[in-house]
Amino acid sequence: MGGIVGIWSKFIDCDRVSPAHLSANGHWLIVLDQHLRCAWPEEGCALLLGPAAAAAELQLAWIWPCLNRWCPDPTDPDQEGSRRNRFSVDPGELVAAQRWGRQRGWQLLGSAHSHPSGGVQPSPIDLSWGWDGCLMLIRGLEPPAWGAWWLHEDAGVLQPRKLIWPEALGE
Repeated sequence: MGGIVGIWSKFIDCDRVSPAHLSANGHWLIVLDQHLRCAWPEEGCALLLGPAAAAAELQLAWIWPCLNRWCPDPTDPDQEGSRRNRFSVDPGELVAAQRWGRQRGWQLLGSAHSHPSGGVQPSPIDLSWGWDGCLMLIRGLEPPAWGAWWLHEDAGVLQPRKLIWPEALGE
């Protein structure tokens, strides 16, 4: 998603509390799953919106599907990767989703993306693009599985904390 989301999130809401559970309407899980699968063999991505996190539970209220706009940096010859293992959200979509969410009293909770040929653990690159207090949902496609992560900063390094997500258990 690039560093832009992390940079902007620091101005939007920097006092999030780490929840223990994630709740989402099963309908949203279906919408998100279908959107991420449609991007295969590339990574799919979406923004996640909802009310500010409570101490016990984070509620996912809306999925904002996005196109993967990642492209290599032509000024960095050492950069590796492709849309098969990288994603980036268009900054215009990010602003539109945040504006739309604020009109409903919601905020940007984080992002979702797929790992077309990997598991549900955030990669080092995923962590480098996150921010403290970020929700990260990862859909592993081979094998099919979900991972729900809350990123929190510890000694200047983002650490993923697995969230309990009952709706995603019924693969």
